[in-house]
Amino acid sequence: MLFVLRSRTHGVIIVLLFPKKVSCSCMGGKFLKQFIRFALITFLFLQGFTIKAQPKEITSLLKEAQNYFDIEDYYHAAPLYRNILAIEPKNEKAGLNAAISLFKLNVIKDSLTFLIPNLNSSSLIDAKYYLAKIEHSQKRFDEAILLLEKYNNHNPKKRLHNKEEINYLINVCKNGKEFISKPTRSIIKNMGPEINTSAPEYVPILIPDESALYFTSRREGSSNNKKDAQGKYFEDVYVSYKEFGKWKKAENIGPPINSDNNDACVAMSPDGQRMIIFRPAADLVTGDLLITQLTLEGKWDVPQKMPKEINSQFIETSACFSNDTAFYYFSSNRPGGYGGKDIYSIKRLPNNKWATPYNLGPNVNTLYDEEAPFLHPDGVTLYFSSKGHNTMGEYDVFKSTLDPETNLYSKAENLGYPINNVGNDIFFVMSVDGQRGYYSSIKEDTYGESDLYMIDTRFGDNDLKVKHGVAFKNGMKAKVKITILDNEGNRVNGTYFSNPKSGKFILVLNPLKTYRAIAESDGYVTLVMDIEPLAFEKKERDLEIKLQKKPN
Repeated sequence: MLFVLRSRTHGVIIVLLFPKKVSCSCMGGKFLKQFIRFALITFLFLQGFTIKAQPKEITSLLKEAQNYFDIEDYYHAAPLYRNILAIEPKNEKAGLNAAISLFKLNVIKDSLTFLIPNLNSSSLIDAKYYLAKIEHSQKRFDEAILLLEKYNNHNPKKRLHNKEEINYLINVCKNGKEFISKPTRSIIKNMGPEINTSAPEYVPILIPDESALYFTSRREGSSNNKKDAQGKYFEDVYVSYKEFGKWKKAENIGPPINSDNNDACVAMSPDGQRMIIFRPAADLVTGDLLITQLTLEGKWDVPQKMPKEINSQFIETSACFSNDTAFYYFSSNRPGGYGGKDIYSIKRLPNNKWATPYNLGPNVNTLYDEEAPFLHPDGVTLYFSSKGHNTMGEYDVFKSTLDPETNLYSKAENLGYPINNVGNDIFFVMSVDGQRGYYSSIKEDTYGESDLYMIDTRFGDNDLKVKHGVAFKNGMKAKVKITILDNEGNRVNGTYFSNPKSGKFILVLNPLKTYRAIAESDGYVTLVMDIEPLAFEKKERDLEIKLQKKPN
């Protein structure tokens, strides 16, 4: 005979099993009364024990979580607050601190919606602010603005966030409403499982003919599966090659670019021969930009630190080349800027030394962070990401155009929705012909965290084409310096180098212009040749450059 007593509230179950030999008549007597009395006492005792145990359990969890929270170890605090909310969903402190922790960890915002009921009913003032951030992440801008306006009415001394932060988020919501009401014409495609995984992928960099894509990932297998303090795999650089119009499965490029620590790609030179990478310091915040180049064997050389004029004691994590590599653009939070990270340019002087870095000014830089500069091969269009200007949420992609006469950049222009969204949209690069953009974003079809996306669109007059060629010295494929002059303006359009082993090179040209190419190498006769407009070519052929040794 089986008796079961269950508590719906606490899940307490008592099961008493009697042998078959116990008869019903026996159970109808004194024994049955004693059994029922014993079972009820035991059940109520355990019920009381469970009820009393829960506050102790929550108190212990809250204390442990708070210890992590106070030292800003949000990675360990967040799951503890989740555990508390699983036991007591209306715990206000756990709800608020869970929201703060998860925002600090920059988790995918859709994963925060479970906090909405808790924050909605919370009497804590700051709950309104974080509920507004969640509403913004769900594109419910009017609801977010209403919450922020109510939050702004509270005593500033009793809330975590000041008026400037509140107004900033209100403006971000207003920008979101405006951009979504006027979407741009663009097709955005996830680059698929050959490139993306459930781990973060970011910083796509291309060689000009788009035959190879390098990027950074924190996927399993990186850096011998080492993890940081937040449980994420270290960064490594990966590469995918395009064959027959499709990207192949990405592979780790290995040493010497990848090491046992974090390694991230940053930029590719216009000729595809040099790459900038970033390696963080021990604090995993600061670090150095390094540069590597392809060897005679077609492999990447050991990266070398970039000059002290670029690397400083502050944070420099992103950079790019100009077309002739005479200028570098980089982001830094060094003193003297407009606030946060700013974008600077720096010029290599004729004596191979570096000039003083030049801040690009208020049309590009703001009180907030600017990151990930990319100068298009046209030499005048700068793409970058910013948390300032008229962003609709965190980093948005912007562009600004250089006026060669004034040497000033135009007012930054937001690329709009759906290219930009309510999360981080960053590390944008564009194809030579201006028809495809590549960047890192989180969208509805992400494989996990940030993924790489391709944008199929035209939003500018960047009508440039790639011209392939091969260089020879005395009939042998070799490294040759190629300077391209624009015949219309008689100015240097770009400087390129052929690969030392294959002799191959890539030129980036306007298809409607004529150019003059000057090919030179020490000990060889300089060759000058005209390049007719590529638009008039009936059949694409590689350009051949043949240098002959100087006579003795």
